[in-house]
Amino acid sequence: MTGEAVELNVQPAALAARALSCLIDYIVYSLVNIGLLIAMFWLMLKVLDLNGLLLGSLMTVMTIFVFVLLPMLVEVLSHGRSLGKLILGLRVVRDDGGAVRLRHSFIRALLWPFEVVSNGGGIAALSGLLSPQAKRLGDYLAGTIAVSERSRPLPPMHTHVAPQLHDWLNRTDVTTIPDGLHRRIVAFLAMAPQLGTESRWQRAIELATELNPYVAPAPPEGTFPEQFLSAVIHRQRIAEVEKQRRRADRANAFRSGVDSLPYGLSLTRP
Repeated sequence: MTGEAVELNVQPAALAARALSCLIDYIVYSLVNIGLLIAMFWLMLKVLDLNGLLLGSLMTVMTIFVFVLLPMLVEVLSHGRSLGKLILGLRVVRDDGGAVRLRHSFIRALLWPFEVVSNGGGIAALSGLLSPQAKRLGDYLAGTIAVSERSRPLPPMHTHVAPQLHDWLNRTDVTTIPDGLHRRIVAFLAMAPQLGTESRWQRAIELATELNPYVAPAPPEGTFPEQFLSAVIHRQRIAEVEKQRRRADRANAFRSGVDSLPYGLSLTRP
């Protein structure tokens, strides 16, 4: 539910999927940490004299970077994902369905060592078991939720193309749009009429900004974000219908070829 009591069409990630995603991330970040520590030791042996105090300080800084700052940067730059979430088809979004920002990722990353690294994920697992949406403490404090982008069917909706966008849409390539982004846009367009004006406008801007790099050419100047989103989804649906038609044509041609005799042969006697 959003702050306006509108039910979001998102599927909270299962606790098992979150746990496996967390394990993958933990292994990756641990390997990165080990690699950086080895490189740091080598550098100190070659360039500097070993100093216990300096070594301890560098190890602390390195650990904070790998287990706090690096996860935060990855989540912000990937719009709520990490390697583990990418493999499991998960994404972290705000409670209102919007993309996470720096402050959300920072709060989540700040608590990750406490919830996961320091105790093997025990605190995060306990929080997830007690939460109906499998949230960990960082999610509650940051106002975020991990969702699955693969499991829930897309809601029915009607797309509209503004008249000034028809010419642009006919020459637009939308084949590289990620499935997860497509699903979030469809979910937004389905619930948009129920949102308040400010929330609707802000969410449309966020999604349009995320969508823009995957669409070529860019929409005409002055296109409203929601018009852009609706037109692209409309173009994707047309492209899918055309793809299915071509597939059916190929199947029919194949069946016709199988049913017919080779050239020069006949079933009738001369």
